[in-house]
Amino acid sequence: MPEEHDLFECVKCGHRNKKGAAACARCTWPFSREAWKTTTLRLRRITLDTGCINAKGRNPDLNILENWAQTRQIEFQRTDAMLKELKGEHRVQKAFSLPPQPKLFTLDVSVLGGPAVLAGPDMSVELRQILFPTASPLTENQKRDVEHLFHHVRTGGDLFVTLNPNDFIEHGRQDALRLVGIWVVTPQQAVELLKEAHGWQ
Repeated sequence: MPEEHDLFECVKCGHRNKKGAAACARCTWPFSREAWKTTTLRLRRITLDTGCINAKGRNPDLNILENWAQTRQIEFQRTDAMLKELKGEHRVQKAFSLPPQPKLFTLDVSVLGGPAVLAGPDMSVELRQILFPTASPLTENQKRDVEHLFHHVRTGGDLFVTLNPNDFIEHGRQDALRLVGIWVVTPQQAVELLKEAHGWQ
């Protein structure tokens, strides 16, 4: 029987898995790149970080993702934090055209089968430790980064796509997040992963 400190909760279903597992034993959500080939779950809901508002269409990988969103192969979502950060009329206008993340299911308010989703785990402390382990206090930008990722997890997003590798990917952050089932990727990595997971060209 594994010790308590050797277990962690799947961000998708809450099942307690042993650290180092390739995928969730209950729902098959991947914790490793290889597990995308065997998961029964569909990679669909994409949370965009603020920097990924491709207002002028200059990023070729974001262009590919946008085409897939237009054909409903994937679904873009934005956090409320994005609207707090954005500047520039065209970027703000494009951000407002994206659907917001779904609301969390509330007893006696939400309806079964409606648009609200069950809340994922509250990982605010863990996310802060992974992203900014030595920052005290957090800057406003760092708080917003944690807020973006927090709401991505709480609303059950599949991929978090960012053009900010310094805060989300480098220095082992991407690997530390992936090991608990949080997939943070660049637009190029998102395109590669979606092609691999779904066999798209």
